[in-house]
Amino acid sequence: MSLTLRRNDYSLTDEQGQLVDMLRDIFTEQSPIAVVRAAEPLGFDQKLWDTVKENGLVTISVPESAGGDGGGLVELVLAGIEIGRTAAPVPLLDQVVALRAFAALKAAGADLAGLDMDAALAGDLIVSIAPISTWELGSQLIPSGAVAKAVLAFKDDSIILMSRKTLAPQAQNEGCAPVAWWSPTDSDVATTTVLEGAQALATWELVQREWRIATASSLVGLLAISSEMAREYALDRKAFGVTIAKFQAISHQLADIHMDVVTARNMTLKAAWLTENEPEYRPELAAMAMAHATRAALRSTTKAAHVYGGMGITLEADISLFFRKVTSWSLVGGGQRRDLEEIARAIDTRAAELQLQSSNR
Repeated sequence: MSLTLRRNDYSLTDEQGQLVDMLRDIFTEQSPIAVVRAAEPLGFDQKLWDTVKENGLVTISVPESAGGDGGGLVELVLAGIEIGRTAAPVPLLDQVVALRAFAALKAAGADLAGLDMDAALAGDLIVSIAPISTWELGSQLIPSGAVAKAVLAFKDDSIILMSRKTLAPQAQNEGCAPVAWWSPTDSDVATTTVLEGAQALATWELVQREWRIATASSLVGLLAISSEMAREYALDRKAFGVTIAKFQAISHQLADIHMDVVTARNMTLKAAWLTENEPEYRPELAAMAMAHATRAALRSTTKAAHVYGGMGITLEADISLFFRKVTSWSLVGGGQRRDLEEIARAIDTRAAELQLQSSNR
């Protein structure tokens, strides 16, 4: 058995650091808590979306060959973290993943005549993907489905494009995310096949991985801001004459939350880089990143709310808003169970490969 040693380097280039600074400035200024709350219950703010379009963020990680700026998955993760840090009510991550998928389909010779690509690249047409695509219930809950008019999905060994002239009604959810039920058999939905066969399956598996990585990055952002808020509150709040950060019951919680932030960030960046540069190496990393980000975000935003005491569970508390966002954003792809099942299958496959190698010696 051969082993490949890799250096885990999660530092950013100067250009990537400048990108983070720009993104943080935009979302901090344009998506304060007041804007996020005002955007509920739909979870979409048109003015903020217009700002996103004006700053060219829609094409940030779309290949130049498809009319984008040439950024990769790592850049998309950096954007996702900043979106999560402000709970920005815009469908940017789903839009970019869909645009990257359209670029891959175009390169594969797929028929995209039914899509207004120029409008999608401009952000005037909001598009998304159906990350589960099993259709076990007839319909599927689509991320950004309540604001999208086109959705890329997989059905019967083919990649299909679903489109609507009118918006689908939002499915109520605790986090006020713009999710909606879509079905290719719905009379309001026009469905066209864009790619079939083995090539369609391989392309779709990559699209699913990219969506998981992008969504995981938004959970990392939610987790990071929750950590910062809890720390600031613990350093400011006093009890018995000292700041509550000095109590072990609080400080240990803060340390645990910080570790979740670091590990979730690093896992997501690792999955992004390898999926972009070595897609055949450890394809389960995307599921691992999503599963860990989900578990860490749910666990640590709960701890962050507890740092605030009784106030942390009130709807008026900002920390509870981020917890609510985590509960919705983490479930729209099917929850941890689907990710863990994929990881288990990867382990079984690897174990079988090692057993075969051993028996052939």
